[in-house]
Amino acid sequence: MGLKQDIVIKSEYTNNARSSPGKGSRGSSPGQYVMRYMAREEATEVLAPVRMSSAFGAEDVDGYDSAAFTRYMARDQATERLISKEDEDLQEADAYGSPLVLKQKFRQIDKLSGRAFGRGGISLTHAELEKSSQNIQQAFDEGHSVQKVVLSFTEDYLRETGVLDPKFKHKGRGSYKGHIDQLKLRHAIMQGVERMTKVGRFIDPEWVGTIQLDTSHVHVHIALADTQFSKSRMKSDGADRGKINEREKAMLRKGIHFALEDMSQLKSFNSQASVERRNVVSFVKDYAYATLHENSQIQLLIAGLPKNKRDWRYGTNRKSMKHSNALAVQIVEKVFADEPEKSGYNKAMQAVLDYADESSLKNKLDARAKKKLIKEGRDRIIERSVNGLYKMLKGIDAAELTTRTRMTDIQSSSDEELAQAIKQSSRSAAFDPAAFELRVRGYNKRQEVHTVNVGTFYELSTEYDIAKDNRLTDETAHVMRLFYEEELEFHMGLVDKYRTFLSFHHSRDLDAVKRLRPKYDSLVSRYNLIVKKESETMRVDLQSRNEYARDLRAYTFACFGQGVGSLKEWRAITKYDREAGTVETRFVLPVRPKTRAENLNPIHFDAVKAWDVHHLGLDYYNKPDARIDTKNALSFAAVFEARKHRAEAAEIYVKATGQELQALISAKRDIDDMEQAVQKAVDEGLIQTVTLADMSQQDERQLYTIPLDRSVDVARQVRQSLEHVEMMEQMEEELE
Repeated sequence: MGLKQDIVIKSEYTNNARSSPGKGSRGSSPGQYVMRYMAREEATEVLAPVRMSSAFGAEDVDGYDSAAFTRYMARDQATERLISKEDEDLQEADAYGSPLVLKQKFRQIDKLSGRAFGRGGISLTHAELEKSSQNIQQAFDEGHSVQKVVLSFTEDYLRETGVLDPKFKHKGRGSYKGHIDQLKLRHAIMQGVERMTKVGRFIDPEWVGTIQLDTSHVHVHIALADTQFSKSRMKSDGADRGKINEREKAMLRKGIHFALEDMSQLKSFNSQASVERRNVVSFVKDYAYATLHENSQIQLLIAGLPKNKRDWRYGTNRKSMKHSNALAVQIVEKVFADEPEKSGYNKAMQAVLDYADESSLKNKLDARAKKKLIKEGRDRIIERSVNGLYKMLKGIDAAELTTRTRMTDIQSSSDEELAQAIKQSSRSAAFDPAAFELRVRGYNKRQEVHTVNVGTFYELSTEYDIAKDNRLTDETAHVMRLFYEEELEFHMGLVDKYRTFLSFHHSRDLDAVKRLRPKYDSLVSRYNLIVKKESETMRVDLQSRNEYARDLRAYTFACFGQGVGSLKEWRAITKYDREAGTVETRFVLPVRPKTRAENLNPIHFDAVKAWDVHHLGLDYYNKPDARIDTKNALSFAAVFEARKHRAEAAEIYVKATGQELQALISAKRDIDDMEQAVQKAVDEGLIQTVTLADMSQQDERQLYTIPLDRSVDVARQVRQSLEHVEMMEQMEEELE
């Protein structure tokens, strides 16, 4: 059969310009026709909203490509809304997480999403469908003709073009559901409508289409209206032309057919019903994971608190609260980051910033003093928030504390309790969860500490370089720049060490590489332009080189901060000569960003792994004979000597100029700890370890805690705690 027989087109139109006011020639509510008839649930099939994958570059994809579509698997906004527990139906603990409640909520959120397509995309959300139908109704009300087009496809044609599942057997009305490749057919129709409206000289067409599968043939319904009056389509009475003509129909058929021919070799997306089931499963998995992740921290916090509730305070010095306070701060910090408005953090922090600005002007504070004032204000916000969280937890009925497992016992333990729990087993190969938790926790803490220190010393060195460029430093201050660089390299190396332990090749690395690649390409281009210009002029362009060096340094540090760069890359662009006492940024090409799996290789790990032997005491708990080989002992000693030399010179300068630097005080304290461990490592070949005698007994813990499906709204409690405190008055009273 010919194309005209394979794709049968019928059309009619409605227009209120040729009928009495408030009525149309064939109906006065085309918008409702779209919502109530075309997109009705029993006739249509859902194609989950999709978007072009950023990995393929949506703007570069021409036409349909199955590899370039990523499915809207988890309805991200819906997940966030449910997890936030803002819905009144989710406030009850018994209802939260109930499959019946979730199913109902998902249906309320989805409505008619995915059932229609059109100018707005290949799969319209419910809101987008409503908007398009309103636009069509508005066009009708303004006198435009609304086209109602129905396409019918033969079964043989759909098989030949790969739209229909080859294994499909027709069994009567409605049996096409789940066997039509929605992506291919929708995309082809979109191409056909585009051709038709161009040849028909539509100016700004609004249209919606649905594929209807409730009959014995596959039908497509299209509602189409031009939202502007086209002179080419206007009749003598001033209204739009009515039915689409044969030429326009021919272009609609050709557009569909050519698109399907182009896609004939592409992988089919049939079995849509099965895909949608996987879609729902993925959604529920994401939702469950987010809920478990949120609630598990509260669960461990409660289990680790001492039985005596009077000790539940952030400011206490009791060792039994040390681990709990650290965990509570993590919970509160996450709320600040994820829900700054709902938690009241933004408002409270703005009060701190306003006060710091006023105090800085009034008392003529320098930048460092102002920064210290802001930090003190933020620390008070954290303290009040944590104490507010404890106040809420005190109110939980003891009858709700029903959960206790071996892993909650272990994960809620302090470091000291974990060390005491480590088995003294002769079976060295036996897995000890207490030892595992202690070691992993130690790795995480050390990585966090070293990451913070990297940021501190990068900031200090950057401030120094800016001051030097502005001629605000003298030669004697250079010892501070060398100290900053020494500490920066030390902490960078140790971040690399613990990233090696704790990281793996994952999508976040790939995303970071992609984000930083444009900056890398830009720097490569700038470097080549500078080299070319200098070769042509036979002169060194110092200004361009300095600007390039500044940006190269910032880019390389950004790579490190996002985990796609390491100390190796930093050394590649930084010339730090310990013997000569010089440090500068090299004029070299940038190093491309690399994933951790590619970058953190065994050779680099071996070079930095012994730099913090003095921090490994708990790793080798109760093993006083833990040995260190000569190579690693010498590596540790060399790092110690370099740090000590730079820190002592910096200390002399700071004291001579009557200053104080907290980063130097902290570094000196750590270097003193190194000195004790170095002697033992070099002289005896042993690691300084922690033994049972070094550990102190702690208060008895609760151990029992809430189940994971018991939800706690931390953001709400934090906000209430902050609302009870007038930040400005409190700070002023404490500072007076």
